[in-house]
Amino acid sequence: MDGPLEIMILCGSLRRDSATHRALDVAAEGVVQAGGAPVWADPWIAKLPILGAEDADNAVVADYLAAADRARGFLWGTPEYHGTCSGVIKNALDYLSLPYTEGKWTALVATAGGRQGATGTLITLRTVARSLHLWTLPAEVSLASSNKAWGQDGNLSDPEIAGKLRRLGSSLVDSIRRFAPPAACEDSPPRV
Repeated sequence: MDGPLEIMILCGSLRRDSATHRALDVAAEGVVQAGGAPVWADPWIAKLPILGAEDADNAVVADYLAAADRARGFLWGTPEYHGTCSGVIKNALDYLSLPYTEGKWTALVATAGGRQGATGTLITLRTVARSLHLWTLPAEVSLASSNKAWGQDGNLSDPEIAGKLRRLGSSLVDSIRRFAPPAACEDSPPRV
C-alpha cells in the first residue's frame, strides 16, 4: 500500500477549542502514530447547507463528498445534546450515502457535560453507521464531564482517557489494514 490511509474526521462542534474537537485531536494522534493521515472535514462541515435546501448542490458539497470518497475510514465525534448527536454532525452525515461509505470503517467519540457520559449519542452514531454499511470499531470513547476533563496545560487530566483516544485512532487504521479487501487499500481515483 502506497502512502498513508486517509481518515476523514467529522466533528459535531464548530468550535475549534471545544471538548469534542480537542478529544478528536488526541484520537488523531493515534491515527498518525499508526501511519494514517487525518483529513479534517471542518472546512466543509461549517459551510454545508442544510440537506434538502435549494443550494444543497454546490462546490462545498462536491468537495466534501470527494474527500469522503477518498477516505479509507472515518472518525466521528460529537457533543451530546438532549441525548443525541449535534445537528452539525447529523447534517454532515445526512450527505453521505453508500457509494462513499460502504465497507469502510469508522470510530466513534462523544462528549457530555454531565457525569453520565454520552451513551445515547454513541448509540445514535452506531445506528447511522450501520445504515451507511460502515464497520464500526467495537471500542468507543464517551468523555463525561468534558468541560472539566482538561488541565491548565491544555491536555486531558486523565491519562487513561487520553490513552483510550489514541488507541481508538490507531485501532481504526489497524482495522482498515487488517480487514479491508485488497482493492480497498489500493489508490484509486475518487468517484464523484
